[in-house]
Amino acid sequence: MTPDQVLAVVQSAVATVLELDPDSVGRETRFRADLQADSLALVEIVEIVEETLAPLARSGFHIDDEDLDALTTVGEAVDYAVSRL
Repeated sequence: MTPDQVLAVVQSAVATVLELDPDSVGRETRFRADLQADSLALVEIVEIVEETLAPLARSGFHIDDEDLDALTTVGEAVDYAVSRL
């Protein structure tokens, strides 16, 4: 899966949970500062991303809680996901 395809997955998840236009979410968008996403919203976004990407990964796909806390931008989340697929 390409970074652009993973970006589309993350954009879609963010848009679904936060009720936004997916095109308004870019790689530089910050989850907390720009989107005002709280912990519950982030968990919901992660669940959607994990469910979407798991079938594409060799041994499933999971984002660890510690890693989630370190991801501040959409671009960081995309890079993290691509590196684990």
